[in-house]
Amino acid sequence: MHLPSDARIVDEIFSLSGKPKCRDEGWLMAMVATYGKTPLELKGFTWNEDNSINIPSKKRPVRPLHPQWVFIFQLKEKQPSKKKGWNPLCRSLASAQTQGLIKLSTEGVLLAHKVRKVYYTPLKQRSVDCPEQSRKPLAAA
Repeated sequence: MHLPSDARIVDEIFSLSGKPKCRDEGWLMAMVATYGKTPLELKGFTWNEDNSINIPSKKRPVRPLHPQWVFIFQLKEKQPSKKKGWNPLCRSLASAQTQGLIKLSTEGVLLAHKVRKVYYTPLKQRSVDCPEQSRKPLAAA
């Protein structure tokens, strides 16, 4: 699977938001790209003042990998009406991907998020999150 670059993700999401029939799907894909959660994991989320989100299945708030994406994609302002329902929105995204209207796959965007999160996390933070890795001795040269 080819990982989409950040620039490609941004371009694709802006392209979707320019299509009236795909605006809501573009918003959902932007949420997936920004927070690294599947559409179903995002169901029932709530916003925090710092642009992190609370997800019912998580104890801690989920922070955006790229905080500027919250503003660039206007995620708070363009959030679809709750009247449409979350499950229909998820089905609509999957359908648009199947039809080729959206060229990014959810799986590719999630994998790209996971890879970048590891890359962007400072080494000190990674050793706190994974203490067993920080205790491994270095191999002799």
